[in-house]
Amino acid sequence: MRRVFGLMVVGLLVATAALAELRPGGPLGLHRCGDGWCGRLTRPLDPAGDVPGTIAITFTLIPQRDPARPNAGTIVAAEGGPGYSTQGSRYDYAALFEPLLDDRHLLLMDNRGTGASGTLRCRALQRDPLYAADDVEACGRQLGPEAALFGSALAADDLAALLDALELGPVDLYGDSYGTFFGQVFAGRHPARLRRMVLDGAFAARGGDPWYPEATAQANAGFDAVCARNPVCAARGGTSSARIAALLASLRTAPASGMAPDGDGRRRQVTADARALAFVMLSNASGPVVYRDLDAAARAWSGGDHAPFLRLVAENETGSASAGSRTTSRQFSSALFVAVSCADYPQIFDATLPASERAAGADAAIQAKQRDEPDVYAPFTIDEMLSVPQDYSVVRLCVPWPTPPLAHPPGQPVPPEADFPAIPVLVLSGELDSLTPVAQAERAAALFPSARSLLVRNSFHVTALGDLDGCASELVRRFLATGDAGDTSCVDRVPDYRLVPDFARRAADLPPMTPALGHEGDEADLRRMHAGLQTVADVVARWWVNYDGSGAGLRGGRFRVTSTADGARFRLRGVRWTEDLEVSGKIEWRIATDDVQAELVLRGAGLGAGTLHVEWSGRAPGVSARASGRFDDRAVAATSPAP
Repeated sequence: MRRVFGLMVVGLLVATAALAELRPGGPLGLHRCGDGWCGRLTRPLDPAGDVPGTIAITFTLIPQRDPARPNAGTIVAAEGGPGYSTQGSRYDYAALFEPLLDDRHLLLMDNRGTGASGTLRCRALQRDPLYAADDVEACGRQLGPEAALFGSALAADDLAALLDALELGPVDLYGDSYGTFFGQVFAGRHPARLRRMVLDGAFAARGGDPWYPEATAQANAGFDAVCARNPVCAARGGTSSARIAALLASLRTAPASGMAPDGDGRRRQVTADARALAFVMLSNASGPVVYRDLDAAARAWSGGDHAPFLRLVAENETGSASAGSRTTSRQFSSALFVAVSCADYPQIFDATLPASERAAGADAAIQAKQRDEPDVYAPFTIDEMLSVPQDYSVVRLCVPWPTPPLAHPPGQPVPPEADFPAIPVLVLSGELDSLTPVAQAERAAALFPSARSLLVRNSFHVTALGDLDGCASELVRRFLATGDAGDTSCVDRVPDYRLVPDFARRAADLPPMTPALGHEGDEADLRRMHAGLQTVADVVARWWVNYDGSGAGLRGGRFRVTSTADGARFRLRGVRWTEDLEVSGKIEWRIATDDVQAELVLRGAGLGAGTLHVEWSGRAPGVSARASGRFDDRAVAATSPAP
């Protein structure tokens, strides 16, 4: 029987959750920072004593807003990556937990090596989007004996020491992405310090498969599910995964290069090949753009139109979290990502061997996998999947990393003899998350005697942060407040995502919109209106991959994006979604409700000049878009399913 740690102790310690008196200075160097207190805890760099020195673990503590109310506990948030700063996401966590903070504290700690806690910096690796072996090896040499001192085990011990220093009793922990791994490690090493825990986008801290075989299976299932729920896509027959496999076969035979705009509108030379498709499929977990575009882009490719897929490749390469040029080491540390991956994660080779001997072990393991299970990443080959940048494929990432000392054995952040506590645990998974697929989340849930796993329909990697549907975020708050998520039926009601019906080179190639009362135009006008509608939808969709406020149309033109109180404003200048129609004007978008209002000027496609008002509201199935205006000397009005 599984032993249960700390249950009686938790019951005794809840009353001690009141915060120690806070005052400036002191051993934690406390100082006010906004509505909270910031400080630092000095910890030994190497608790085993083999490497001298200390490290400052920095944190932000936001005390409960209403000191007159009895304290209901402390929420600890843990960021992902590994490599992101938890304090850097302060406002995201404060927004998620805001309804609970009248009588709860919020504690944010930057794990060692991240943010302001002794940031690990390896310049070449930070700038390398591929995580090339030479840069990984150079970073390991730079860190030397310290390379093994930034894993989750020591970070979990740092958190326990910080809770002691702040005199905080058992806490409620929310971890997202890698934060779920860290939360499990903390639970295994310090079970009495937890009251309840949420794991959002989880993978298991024990028993994981170093090949990560679930990723492509989850992606295939996700594309098929999204297509089956979309009337236009479903009416085509077959499956989305089959059309993507056909694209893969074409790319293997005849890869193509070309210029395409990335998410910030910079035109880049990219190559569309099997590796590029594998990368697009594997990194689609964080937003809807790839799911929205890829089926139609695969069909366009088969018809000789390469622009839509080349754009996905360009957007993916620059939008990857591994693109260090987008982030400083303090925001996201690539060195810390590698250090944790190599300290904690299972490997296909013996990680206790010297780096000089690991390559042979990795090669032998890959050859055996190719012989015994060649379809593990179907439809991709093993070689194709391993050619993806190593912060995603990770299978060979740690081959050149320094061998850890005996005091810090690799792959054991939780002691093998430790049991996980029978505290309430909620595990949330996005149905469309191929980065931490549901099979991995269920493996994490199985470690805890009292865990509950939920699949959130039509959702991506990390379901509660930035939740537009008000489902996962409410479940998290309810669970942290009571230990019970309550009514969870909302996970099955998250609205479906809309897909591009077809990419078209000319407006005349599109089906006409449905004429409405007052329409004086002809069928060609209805096709032009459809092109204008799809242009609006395409520009709005680029918000998910835009970083600097400047973007480009699929086939030309420019747009600018600025944030508003509840969404975004787009200004278009000659944007071309089809080759023959330029669209200018402005779009107002309310993100949470998907309310769109657009005022457009259209030129081209046989049209002298046209003005068009476009609007739709809501993500629910069956929402209609309405368009009206004047083309040359005639009134136009039409409707269509919202794009």
